[in-house]
Order: sequence, then C-alpha cells, then structure tokens
Amino acid sequence: MYVAALAALAIVAQDQSALRAAPRESATRQAVLWQGDSLEIRGEKGDYLQVYDHRRERAGYIRANQVRPLDLAPESAPATLTVVRFLRDTPGSEALGIGYVAGYLRAAPAQAMDGEAFEALGSMAERLARRASVGKATTMGDTVAAHLEVAAAYGVKMVSIEREGQMQLCYDGEAYRRVLALPGNDKGKALAALALTRHDCVPPLLGPVDRFNLDNWRAELLDRVELRNLPPVLKNRLHMRKAGLWASLAHQRARPVGRPCR
Repeated sequence: MYVAALAALAIVAQDQSALRAAPRESATRQAVLWQGDSLEIRGEKGDYLQVYDHRRERAGYIRANQVRPLDLAPESAPATLTVVRFLRDTPGSEALGIGYVAGYLRAAPAQAMDGEAFEALGSMAERLARRASVGKATTMGDTVAAHLEVAAAYGVKMVSIEREGQMQLCYDGEAYRRVLALPGNDKGKALAALALTRHDCVPPLLGPVDRFNLDNWRAELLDRVELRNLPPVLKNRLHMRKAGLWASLAHQRARPVGRPCR
C-alpha cells in the first residue's frame, strides 16, 4: 500500500463497473457503478482500489483501470477544467463530465472562478435531459436512467413536462443562471440565455398570468445579451428567439381581458 500517493477521490469512468466485496473478480458484487460516480479512495490492493461509495453508503473494491483519480489541489484545477472542455461536447459522457465539473468546482480557488465550468455543466445537463426524453423506449433507457441518478447526486435537477401525451425532461437551468451572474465571455452568456428561454421547456398548461410574467422575464433576459462580438449564427438564433417571444407577448397583450384565448 501507498495510500499517501493516492488521490482522495476517484470518478468512475466506465458504465456498469462492479463494486466488489474483495479485491478479486470472483468476489460478491456489492453494487453496480456508472460513469460519473464519485468514490473515496482508501487504499490499494493489487489491481484494485479500496473505496467507499458515499451515495450508496457502501465500501468495497473496484478495478483501478475503471476509475480516474481526481486531484482536488488548487494547482490541479486547470487540468481538470481541460477534461471538462473535452467532455462538454462528447455525447454519452454527460454524467462523467458533470462529475469532473463537481471536482473542478471543489478544487478551483474562488478568485479564478468564472462562468465557463457552469456553462459546460448546463450544456451537459441539457444534453442528458434530451437523451432521456428520446431514449426511454430504447435499449439505452437503463443507462440514461442511471446517468440521471448520478447527475441528481451532484445536485442537477430536471423538470418533467407533459406535452401531447409524452413526457419531456428539461434541465432547470441553475448552472446557466450562475453563468449570467459570473464574469465570462459574451458567447457563454448568449448560450446561457438561449438555454433559459427555450420555448419547448415552457409548461403548456401554464396559466395566462404566469405565462405573461415568464415571457416578459425571458424577453428581458435576451435583451441583456451583448450581441456585438457574437458569431453571426449565434446572433441569428438570438434574433429568432426574440421574435418568437415578442410575438407571444403581443398576442397576450392583445387578448380581451376576461375572455379566453381562441
């Protein structure tokens, strides 16, 4: 053993990794772990790490090649952020990326914090929600469900919306709100604003007053985005989103008071 040389935490990198009762392949399987799960490293025996899973409150052993040690020292934060940048645009690795974002946020000093990590977190959470919305009837449904549980363990919240008899998951947008509140580049803030103003994540049964207030908030949010330095494609997306919102607001303002909208 050389516990002092080991990192305190590790992130599971492979789906359906086995947490075993002893450091051998024939030992009883304590739990099935998924990418993004966080484990506390307590030692090493051969090809296995002795770990503790705080989410499931179980100790055991896992093969060392199925996890990635995570250094929480402040000087290691830039390297962790590099991994986050890679995973941000890697479909299917959302839960793993969310785990790395959590590790980065624990390691990075407060003065170095900006909106980049939160924008990556929001992007991965949003993509995971889309995967879950379309993947329930496929063979990947169990994997997506497990990834949602991993994300929830890190505090990522999803909202269920029923639309035309089908359930849709949407990310609640907490990370994007932090992007808008922290220093960052205009592109990141524009992407955050677009994510927070999605038409398809507005509950269809929202009452007229609540819908009017929500649309006003969304329009004001888009108006605060600085367009000058944005790529043309992103500018166009913002203009289209604004047009849709103002059309909805104009329709609501033109409705006769006390009469239902036909």
